[in-house]
Amino acid sequence: MRILAAYTYLSLGGVESVFRARMDGFRSLGIEFRAWFLFDRGGRPMFTGHEANIEVGGIDALARHVREERYDLLLNIDTPAVQPAFAAAVGRPPIGVEFHTPYVENQAYLAQLGPAPPQGVLVPSVYQRCIARRLLAGDARTTSVPVEVIPNPLRLDFAAPLRTPTALPPVPPVAWIGRLDDLKNWRGFLALGAALAGAGMAHELWLAGKPIDPETGRAVVDTARWFGVLPQLRWYRGLPHERMPAFLDLVRAGGGVLTSTSRGESFGMTVAEAMARGCAVAVPDTPPFDEFVTDATGVRFATDPAAAAAEAVVALLADARRRDRLGAAARDAILARHAPAHALPTLAEAYRALAGR
Repeated sequence: MRILAAYTYLSLGGVESVFRARMDGFRSLGIEFRAWFLFDRGGRPMFTGHEANIEVGGIDALARHVREERYDLLLNIDTPAVQPAFAAAVGRPPIGVEFHTPYVENQAYLAQLGPAPPQGVLVPSVYQRCIARRLLAGDARTTSVPVEVIPNPLRLDFAAPLRTPTALPPVPPVAWIGRLDDLKNWRGFLALGAALAGAGMAHELWLAGKPIDPETGRAVVDTARWFGVLPQLRWYRGLPHERMPAFLDLVRAGGGVLTSTSRGESFGMTVAEAMARGCAVAVPDTPPFDEFVTDATGVRFATDPAAAAAEAVVALLADARRRDRLGAAARDAILARHAPAHALPTLAEAYRALAGR
């Protein structure tokens, strides 16, 4: 079975991480998974060893490609611009949509897919399914399109045995990983850091994220200085994804916590990856985090004010036994659904069902 998935940007993001996990594991299941990106934003290192399975080019080049190559399934990943090119593909293979975007301004495309609706829509959470069904209900042509929740497969490295680094950080790290934009709310993380400063507990702030542009980079430094947390801040710009498991092992073994201050997610892949490495996590008490971060696997906090997040993080930093208990339970829960051995066969079955419609 041959699948081509199209996405707008080739960057160091969650969608690329999901693509890489599929390329790693699908071949043993008889699936060739390829990815097409419209624009290169520096994400090629995500696909080391799979360079032959990715292409970058515009809509016209994509249209030529699908007229020349035969695929069993075409996947539109939050990129409505590819629909006309897909419609002209040789053999007219089925078209599926994977609806991952948490950005409200980008979600409306699902209700505007044109006269040829997809055979199905796949989403990573129950919360995202509710959004998809509401959007599809606005068009009589798409009301009956099935929407299925499928597990996001982790890369194999995140499911590997836990490692204890030989050199540990001098004080516990409070880590944040994500895109540096308003929705992911990196400013909220720095505000949390300022609230932590008043708790009198030694810590470092580890921020892992690449600036979108030079202005964002300057804003991070200026905001950290304004909050008074610049001396505690370590900023890991463009950390390669293959080093992320080791980064999270440092967080866990160093007595630290992974936190999110995001205002919107379709799933929360960075949190799931941290849980897979046995990290204690503290996240906003909002969907979809409540689907996999429970009282047994992590801590959820009210998103406003920052003091609520700081209180949750301080409680975890101060209690090693609780961190270990939550981290172990989090790893078991995430791997049970999202480890490659479980998630990839489930996803493959969903793809075969789409291709058969």
